Amino acid sequence: MAVEREKMYECEVRRRRIKAGGGYEPYWKVKNVAEALVDEDTDFRCKDCGGAVKLLGRNGKAGTVPYVEHKLPADAEFCPSGLLFTKATDGREARPSVHPVQ
Repeated sequence: MAVEREKMYECEVRRRRIKAGGGYEPYWKVKNVAEALVDEDTDFRCKDCGGAVKLLGRNGKAGTVPYVEHKLPADAEFCPSGLLFTKATDGREARPSVHPVQ
């Protein structure tokens, strides 16, 4: 029996923009995971809870699409995009990650 995996195809990536006073400031932008890989982005987080995610399926095998999943089960339990949250039947409420990626 195959194990069901949490697969999210959109996430936030860290980008930089020029500040009005000079220099750069970081910000988070929602992107498709496949596009983020093409753009060579390196910092990812969940677009809904801000939690840490791991990148999977980027090996380029035919028929595979890159995706991310939560690193911490606690994030998946309370994130609206998390597999454990969508399968829960106890009426839990969504909340931001306890350990958000800054």
